Amino acid sequence: MAKSTDKKKVVAKEAEVQEDAIRLESGSDLSSESGESELEVSESESEDEIEGMETEQSGHHIKKLDTSKKQKATKKDDKDSDISGIIYVGRLPKGFHERELSKYFSQFGDLKEVRLARNKKTGNSRHYGFVQFVNTDDSRVAYDTMNNYLLMGHLLQVRLLPKGSKIEKLYKYKQRAFMSPPKAKKSAKELKKLAEEKHKERMEKLSKAGIDYQY
Repeated sequence: MAKSTDKKKVVAKEAEVQEDAIRLESGSDLSSESGESELEVSESESEDEIEGMETEQSGHHIKKLDTSKKQKATKKDDKDSDISGIIYVGRLPKGFHERELSKYFSQFGDLKEVRLARNKKTGNSRHYGFVQFVNTDDSRVAYDTMNNYLLMGHLLQVRLLPKGSKIEKLYKYKQRAFMSPPKAKKSAKELKKLAEEKHKERMEKLSKAGIDYQY
């Protein structure tokens, strides 16, 4: 009886050991399967992310640089390089001389020279002049602002002069302080003498005409 009971115990232990082994094997298989599945999921997710990035890059609109503005800027620079910084100002109102020109156009920038055209004989204004700016950009701003500008009832005409222009060439004679010569004052003796000579001439004309006139 004791041997039979021992055999039963041994068989039961062997069965338990086999069950534990089966459990361990099944657990390892499950863990390996879950690990593989996790790896597959992570790999699939990474592939999806890469594909998404590729689609985003392929679908992303790359903005091209607008070269028209640069071309316009270069054209403007070319235009500015073709001007001399001198502007012609025409239809100036009466009393608008060098001082007024300098004061008025100095608001656009630093001035190099201001010249008003004057009559050589009388020195009166000819109602046009030239203004030279230190910076050519300032001359363009002055032209854009003051051309066809109504000033004291006169519509100003402003023109940009090309590169190489000089005020001395445009306006040959230098600026002078024109003054009308004062009339010589005559003394009372000279005036009396002139009056007597004129009276004598008149009396001679009357006597020749047969008129006896006494004064």
